[in-house]
Amino acid sequence: MTGNGFVKAVAVVALVCLALASCSAEKILSEKEYHDKATKAMKEGVYDLAIQDYQKLLEEYPFSDYSEEAQLKIGQAQYLNKQYAEAIASFQDFQRMHPTNPNMALTEYYTALAYMDQMGTKDRDQRAAENAQAHFQSVIARYADSSYATEAKQKLKECREVLAAHEFGIAKFYLIWTNPIGAEARLRRLLENFPDTDVAAAGLVHFGRYFRKRGDLNRSALAFASLVGHYPNSPDLNEAQRALADLKTKKIEVPEAPLPALVESLGRPSLAAAPRPSPVPAQTSAATPVSPGEAGTSARN
Repeated sequence: MTGNGFVKAVAVVALVCLALASCSAEKILSEKEYHDKATKAMKEGVYDLAIQDYQKLLEEYPFSDYSEEAQLKIGQAQYLNKQYAEAIASFQDFQRMHPTNPNMALTEYYTALAYMDQMGTKDRDQRAAENAQAHFQSVIARYADSSYATEAKQKLKECREVLAAHEFGIAKFYLIWTNPIGAEARLRRLLENFPDTDVAAAGLVHFGRYFRKRGDLNRSALAFASLVGHYPNSPDLNEAQRALADLKTKKIEVPEAPLPALVESLGRPSLAAAPRPSPVPAQTSAATPVSPGEAGTSARN
């Protein structure tokens, strides 16, 4: 055999080997083999391989009896692999494609977990916490009899504490920067939207002290009375009781429902702390026109 012939023979053999290797690499397994491989990988925590085999099962056998399970497992594997955006998308696709599947509670719960695991600290953007809250609430409302409802309630409380802490943090920040109206507006949002949180109680005692320091004794009493009436397990309960008793000795009256009265007053200038208006000069130029709305407000004041 000549040198050229030998080279050609080697090239042919190499091409054949390459083709055989390629065919071997692309061997299509049965649907059960894909399913068993993926399930084994899931149990062993090899989530990348599990996702790959479940996806291959769907590609090769889209109408398989394993297809719904494969779609569900892909989402779970992506969540466990910390691929949160992909997991959320997979669960949403599953819900859209299989609205009557008995695993709907699972997909909603895992969607909430995927958002929850992306939550930042209380001083960061809270969209992930808000989304987690919405999906946990959905589990509780729509799948109350499922095994996930109890866990969802506990996780929901955690989300709400984070969201409440965000509001309280902003309120305290505004106080530092001498923006009392902004601070009160945030306290109002905290008390209206997250009254069931421990942070709400902390907000009440913090602002009870703040109002008292400013000389706004009426609202200080409302804050302390609200804590005493609604948060008996607060670590600040004894302080609130003592402060409230002291304020009552100063003839400060507290309504039967102090919390609504406090909320209604927040975000508005306090009459007790407001500076006295300067006297109007006796001699003035042409009077400034007053709108009917302003005139009505002035008359009421």
